[in-house]
Amino acid sequence: MIELEEKNGYAIVTIRREDKANAMNIELMEELYSSLRSLESKKNIISVIITGSGKYFSAGGDLSQMITLDEYNGSRFSFIGQTVLDYIENSEKVYIAALNGPAYGGGMELSLACDIRVARPNVVMGQTEINVGLVTGWGGAERLIRYVGKSMASYLLLTGKVLSAEELKNLGIIHVISEDYLNEAQKIAIEISKKNPDAIRAYKLMLKENSYVLERAMFGKIVASQNGKEAIKAFFEKREPKFI
Repeated sequence: MIELEEKNGYAIVTIRREDKANAMNIELMEELYSSLRSLESKKNIISVIITGSGKYFSAGGDLSQMITLDEYNGSRFSFIGQTVLDYIENSEKVYIAALNGPAYGGGMELSLACDIRVARPNVVMGQTEINVGLVTGWGGAERLIRYVGKSMASYLLLTGKVLSAEELKNLGIIHVISEDYLNEAQKIAIEISKKNPDAIRAYKLMLKENSYVLERAMFGKIVASQNGKEAIKAFFEKREPKFI
């Protein structure tokens, strides 16, 4: 259900469950988690692109599995999803959601856990759980509040409204809209792979903690590092830096 392809400096992870609109069940989430963890120790992989096959990025959590769950297994389903999405958000690698089609419910939650979102013009997204009598289970409510504020998050969560790519871009959720969405995502991944990997990792931490104290510490560490010195030298010498 998960296809992993490693490139030069980045990887592409594709959800392949087209017959179910790429809906995510426990088995798929566990396979996704395993694939992502296999990349974590590979220093040559700076970015990871997550996309879907077929018409959908993901229709969300698999309702046909959800309807069979009791309270314990429902909480377990939520825990597994939270674990995977927190792993993505807290990774030192840059995660890029390449949205090939609609992302509903858990599909939108997955995209919100990524750092950057690139979408086709026809993409729509919504936290649509309320439309089937449910609530977010994979951190979607918390992330939505963080990205768009409590007022707009309240409206989107309580109505289950589905937004167009342009509306999502206006809210700052989608960053790039392109018919050639996957190529655009790869261009971003290649661009990031050329930058100081220590600075990329530092920014991931700084974006999470948002602290002046941490910023000072990271700046001091990186400016004194071998990669930091190499980047500055390369700038003055008008050449590409060679990072370790």
